[in-house]
Amino acid sequence: MAEGLTEFQAAFAAALSGQQPMPAMLHARPGSPSIAKRFDVYRNNVHVSLINALEAAFPAVERLVGREFFRAAARVHLEQGFPGRGTLIGYGEGFPEFLAGFPPARTLPYLADVARLELLWLEAYHAADATALTHADFSSMSPDRVASAQLALHPSLRLFASDYPTVDIWRTNRDDETVRPVNLGSGAENWLLLRPGTDVRLYRLSPEGFRLVSALRAGHSLGKAIDALPDSAGTDLPTLLGNLIEWGAFSALHLESFIVSRKK
Repeated sequence: MAEGLTEFQAAFAAALSGQQPMPAMLHARPGSPSIAKRFDVYRNNVHVSLINALEAAFPAVERLVGREFFRAAARVHLEQGFPGRGTLIGYGEGFPEFLAGFPPARTLPYLADVARLELLWLEAYHAADATALTHADFSSMSPDRVASAQLALHPSLRLFASDYPTVDIWRTNRDDETVRPVNLGSGAENWLLLRPGTDVRLYRLSPEGFRLVSALRAGHSLGKAIDALPDSAGTDLPTLLGNLIEWGAFSALHLESFIVSRKK
């Protein structure tokens, strides 16, 4: 029975996405609308709700391309698969890649990056809470001891890099009543997203800062992450580390003998 139910659910989901015909085992009571019509209505309602969810998750993308284009693109995206989880929080994780390969959007080469940024913002917004370490947590330790430590990044921390001024494009399309012009030739950018409190904040990083945080995220100790940087980054390191602490980028500091963390 369980196996039959599993097979039916898989067939039902495939039919909803349009990948397979309606399951043959569906039936309607005599005198009611045909099962085919009822299934079409249900499938359309599901599609509309998912398109609405994408619309809510990617407001800047929608404004860039217009509502009609966005909803048409979202409907095509749905043909590639439905959400793989039981909640719509985080739904759209494949949408940036879809837009990157969507031929009608090729005239907007930065569109996929805007979608990636919106998705990272949502991830940061819904990430777990954690109390960030402060300068006081580091002040009593020797530099060598701190260098040998592994720094746990705040759960909300996300890194974003783009060849375009994507953050400016995203901000004006999300926040401004009238979209302001953005210089697309201003060069590549690196950003850090963080929500130490209730608001997601964005901080611009140098290429060296981006590499440092990427190394820390990969599990390297602070010392090893610093050693991997070019010598030219040395003069900026104190400022960079001070900023990361000030922004609330670290939630714990793992030493060989103990862990430093802050409780709420």
